[in-house]
Amino acid sequence: MNAFGKTDKGLIRASNQDTFRIDIKENGLGFLVLCDGMGGARAGNIASERAAERFMEQICSADPEQADTETLSQIIQQAVAAANTEVYELSRSAPAYNGMGTTLVGCICMDNRVVLANVGDSRAYVIDNGKIAQMTADHSLVAEMVRTGRLSSEDAKHYPGRNLITRAVGVDSEVQADYYEIILHDGQTLLLCSDGLCGLVTDVQIEAAIAQSASQEEACDRLIQLAHNAGGSDNITVVLYTK
Repeated sequence: MNAFGKTDKGLIRASNQDTFRIDIKENGLGFLVLCDGMGGARAGNIASERAAERFMEQICSADPEQADTETLSQIIQQAVAAANTEVYELSRSAPAYNGMGTTLVGCICMDNRVVLANVGDSRAYVIDNGKIAQMTADHSLVAEMVRTGRLSSEDAKHYPGRNLITRAVGVDSEVQADYYEIILHDGQTLLLCSDGLCGLVTDVQIEAAIAQSASQEEACDRLIQLAHNAGGSDNITVVLYTK
């Protein structure tokens, strides 16, 4: 299994509030997480960093000898809860941290199985032989309006409130995440990304950039450049994983 990630603050933002972590173990387990922080001053940076670190601490406790799907699902649910508690308690510790929070999309990879958790509007995709499929549902105002038919997908791209998320890690004492199990076949690529990529670059462009790249590092560079070409208005983070 191989994984590579890269983050970039974009062309507009003064700082980068995105964080990602990758840990590929010799025992056959892979652990990935991407967080996109929110909050004033450095609060967003800290929220994403602390959530990512706490999430990784928890999921890295997985044992390949007990890596059935039910056990991995329990571990990842506990990891989301731990990350949420970490950020929530920090947000209440000082006025500068009030209102801090972060998205989180993370997973445990074992053989061809991926157990995935998602909170917010960072995304997971699977890319395969000219096709791209979004694996997660955005927890955002715009996504909810599209799902209920109040807004078209085309209008959603330019809607003024498109960056407003309806769920975030650390905002409340408890958080509801979505969980998925993905079967990743040979030749398929798992992509985790913040909305600094998928909010500016089309799915077709994302798939083409990955397909045309000779390495994961080149693909990450291409994706970030595409986001720059589209204005680079947000932090951009991409993580790629192949079995």
